[in-house]
This record gives sequence, structure tokens and C-alpha cells, in this order.
Amino acid sequence: MRLRRLDLTRYGKFTDRSIDFGQRTDGQPDLHIIYGPNEAGKSTAFVAFLDLLFGIGSQSPFDFIHPYPTMRIGAALDLGGEIRTFARIKRPQNSLLDGDDRSLPEAAIRSELGGIEREAYRTMFSLDDETLEKGGESILASKGDLGQLLFSASAGLSHLSDKLVGLKGEADGFYKYRARTGALADLKARLAELKAEREQFDTLASDHARLIDTCDRASVQYNAAIEERGRIHRRIDEIQRYLAALPRLSALCGIRERLAPLADVPVAPPAWTAELPQFQKHEIELGVKTRAIDEQIDQLIGEINAIVLDEAALRLDERVERMATCALAT
Repeated sequence: MRLRRLDLTRYGKFTDRSIDFGQRTDGQPDLHIIYGPNEAGKSTAFVAFLDLLFGIGSQSPFDFIHPYPTMRIGAALDLGGEIRTFARIKRPQNSLLDGDDRSLPEAAIRSELGGIEREAYRTMFSLDDETLEKGGESILASKGDLGQLLFSASAGLSHLSDKLVGLKGEADGFYKYRARTGALADLKARLAELKAEREQFDTLASDHARLIDTCDRASVQYNAAIEERGRIHRRIDEIQRYLAALPRLSALCGIRERLAPLADVPVAPPAWTAELPQFQKHEIELGVKTRAIDEQIDQLIGEINAIVLDEAALRLDERVERMATCALAT
């Protein structure tokens, strides 16, 4: 990880100030020295960088110009060859932001630090007399975060740093001191809700016995009502069948009335049943022939009606017959 730019937006004595370290030049030393008189803000800038990496403390001394809700630090970090922009605000949780002010998990930066904490980072990279002395004692005693880091590196356990960071993130998500959110807080709130719900539904033994007796009596009444309901439904179905049969009954009565005058008609012989189809066929054939004859008669009548009588010829009818007779005689 390399610090490309540090933005002191609202922090300590600084307002909208940036320290740009530029790009790394291949083949050239990548060392920058910040110098200035006392009270110039060198320590403030370094603490601001630590707050960016690890979060602004709950009792920060750098709020003398900008109150806690307005404090803001930013930076451009070179992470694995990619330049990423981060920002840090004063907030108990979700204080790390990206370039679009969206919340980021702490592992976005912590995973690049190898799992070391704030004091270890300060001991390793804050080169003053006090930190050098404390760091040397920590290394010699193999204690503290720096001593543990060196021990893990010598033991070949440095690959566990990422997992430790992830586990710490999970632990913070489950429970964090004085945090109002988290899995444990949600579970406690849910437990309180269930307790209140249980107290709401909790009843005395006498009330429970009374409710059981009421339930039993209601069950008996319910079963009786179900039986009565079934009987009523069966009766309704029966009435519906009667209503559906009324039109057929009326038709049957009409048929019987029409058949009453035929009560004295003798019963047809059984053989007629087999001969009936042949009779029906013969009836159809006769009907067709009758219609044909009727059509011929109508045609002949039309032709007769179309004949025009010659009155002059009719007056000569007798003379013509006599002439015909004479001719036959000769």
C-alpha cells in the first residue's frame, strides 16, 4: 500500500488542504520528507492518516475548529497497482467511505495492512524517539502487536493475517462495544419482543382452566352445528332435485292427458315393431311419389289453362265432322 494523496478536508487546523505525493517513479527512491516549524501540523497530518486507516477515535482532540459531525479525512491509496479513493468521517459505525460517499467495510483497507492494529502501525511507521524506544522493547520482549507480527512472520503464519481481519470484521458485525446495531443487538431486540409477546399471552392457571372448559363446550356446539349444517344441506339438495323434476313432471302429465283418449286402443302386435322401419321407408317413398304426381298434375293443369279456344273453329266443328264422315263413307 502506498499513500498517493492525503486530503485534510476538515481536520484539526486544516480545511480543504491536500498533500500530494505524486506518482512513483521507477528506479527512483520513493521517500518523502515533510518538514516544518513547530505547530505546522506535521503530527496532525500523521494522526489524520492513522485515523483514515483505523477510524477517528471517540474522543478526538482535533475537533477544535470542525465539530465531530463535520470532521472528514480523505486519501488516494495505491492498492495493488490500482488507485482507490477513500474518505473517513466521524461516526461510530460505517465511517469508511469510497469516492462516491458509499459505506465500505473496514476490510477494504485493513486487509492491505496485514492485520496489524493502530498501535503496531504507529510503532513501525511513526519514527520518533518515543515510538522507537517502545518498539525496540516490544521486539525484544516478543510482546505487543509488533512482537506478535514478527513472531508470526518467523513462524510462517503471516498468511493468517487476512483471516484474522475477516474474523474481526465478523466479530464486530456480531457485537461491538456500545454499538446500537449488530447481530447480537438485533437478537436481543427480538428476544425482548418475544418476551413481551409471551407476557401478553401468558395466563393464570384458573383462567387457563376456564378457557379450556369454554373451548370444550364450544367444540361440542361446533360439532352439533356442523351436523345440523350437513342435515340442512342434504335437505336443500333434496328440494333442489324436486324443483329440477317439476318441468319434467308437467311434461309427463301433459303426455298422459294426450294419451288418455287412446286408452281403449288395442295394443299393437309385437311383430309390428320389426315391420315399422319398413313401413316408415315405404311411407317416405310414397310421399316422394305423391309429391311428384302432384307436381305433374299442377303442370298439366297449367298447360290446360294455357290452351286458347278458337270460337270460329268450334262453330265449324259439326261441318268438319260431317265432312269427315262422308269421306269415310266414300
